[in-house]
Amino acid sequence: MFLMSSNPNRLSISQMAAARPPAAAAEGAAYLKGLNPEQREAVLHTDGPLLVLAGAGTGKTRVLTTRLAHIIATRLAYPSQTLTVTFTNKAAREMRERALHLLGDAGEGLRWLGTFHSISAQILRKHAELVGLKSSFTILDTDDQIRLCKQIVQAENLDPKRWTPRYLAGLIDGWKNRALTPD
Repeated sequence: MFLMSSNPNRLSISQMAAARPPAAAAEGAAYLKGLNPEQREAVLHTDGPLLVLAGAGTGKTRVLTTRLAHIIATRLAYPSQTLTVTFTNKAAREMRERALHLLGDAGEGLRWLGTFHSISAQILRKHAELVGLKSSFTILDTDDQIRLCKQIVQAENLDPKRWTPRYLAGLIDGWKNRALTPD
């Protein structure tokens, strides 16, 4: 079954997948040009998940993005079926831009491409009620946490030299890491 696009000149994801070359044709794909042997091996790896560990400036983002393009171009998955995560916003932006450049319209639907934090927040917002939250919850960054701890120290008339905001934030962070709750 083919899904029709509202634009008659655009193919649906199903039509694009049907028109793509089989996996064997990928060996000569343009997106593989310029990769070194290790990068190429990582890109062509399709037997399960792959963890890429390497130093700064070694091409991790390029490998992940090219591997994503390879998986989609060879019909191993639709864009909506992929999960591509990185740690920094900069790398996530670069990955999205590069993936869309490599894939063109076939990159539509890359919903799960972002940072660990942004993707986790998306999932948590979608299922907030399962963990007792409202989907409109707010995530506090470090500065917000310090500011809030300072307000609490003042409101509770605590000794600010003994109970510094950073110390309190560190205590709370340790409790969260041990999965302790306020109860």
